[in-house]
Amino acid sequence: MPLTHVHEEKEKHRPDRKADHREINHKETNHKKRDYGKQGYRMNESDMTGKKRRKHVQTPDITNRRRPLKIVILAIIVIAVLGNLYEEHKYDIEYAVGDAVQGVFQDTGDQKTNDTDETDYDHYQYVTWEIPKEGESADYELASGNYVAGVEIPEGIYTVTPQDDYDTVQIDDPENSIYLYEYTEGKKDKIKDIRLYKGAHLTLNCRTTVKLHTDNAQDVEAMETAGQSNPLTESVDITGQKTLTAGRNLEPGIYDLSRVSGAGNVDVIIYSDEQEEINSWSQCLSEDGIDGETFHYLVIPENATMEVSEDLKIRLTPSEQIASTDYYGFYNR
Repeated sequence: MPLTHVHEEKEKHRPDRKADHREINHKETNHKKRDYGKQGYRMNESDMTGKKRRKHVQTPDITNRRRPLKIVILAIIVIAVLGNLYEEHKYDIEYAVGDAVQGVFQDTGDQKTNDTDETDYDHYQYVTWEIPKEGESADYELASGNYVAGVEIPEGIYTVTPQDDYDTVQIDDPENSIYLYEYTEGKKDKIKDIRLYKGAHLTLNCRTTVKLHTDNAQDVEAMETAGQSNPLTESVDITGQKTLTAGRNLEPGIYDLSRVSGAGNVDVIIYSDEQEEINSWSQCLSEDGIDGETFHYLVIPENATMEVSEDLKIRLTPSEQIASTDYYGFYNR
């Protein structure tokens, strides 16, 4: 039976409680200190006649007792839902929070210089040796993908010129403690002083291509023998919705990915030998998307999973030249 009916039943047998409730509700709207002592009992006619008074004990308000429990349950539900949303979109959330924090630092830059400002940070402060200033002049036009310095692109100091807004440049070079992420804001914007040491991983994300120029390319001729031929020889067409596992229904290796038709995401998750997630990669492929329609040198180790969106058809073509067959080592550096 609903609690409101129980309350009404009590009022039916004890009509004198109705006035008392109105008095309590009136006091709850007052911002002054409440006098809860008046709720304990109610004076009867016997008090005025000198006879022994009978105390009327107020029945506890079950609704109020259950209200904290309802609040706790609601809080648990909200936390669970937010937790699931965070796991699903945690990378977008972390990126947005990072952007917001950086914006705060930039807005307060006129008042106080912040040492963690990206514009003041020296990405090469831990480098112990310099790339020689002398070398060959070289130009490259590259699409989205991974490129290993010294194998596919020579060691050198580069200037990157974009073709579209928000083309991104990323360097992963643990040996020299270089971790760089830059993006451009228009065709007139250029990213200068991109230092690629031998063995560094250069990752580009762009709508079409970006142009790279260097005046000190090192050991250009040696690149012909620096890599090795890809042991994979056959291309694979994949139509979503599918989830593939390398080593079961997909050959581990290094591929060039391209969109055949449709649009959607390709998600790759990298697992350790203990089946713990250690890295992930995701790309949205579409005809006019900001990430383009291809991705070069996608490394898929053993046990990695690849999920393809329902409306997307892709082709995996073995990359011609690779740096190593240690696919897991590409991510575990």
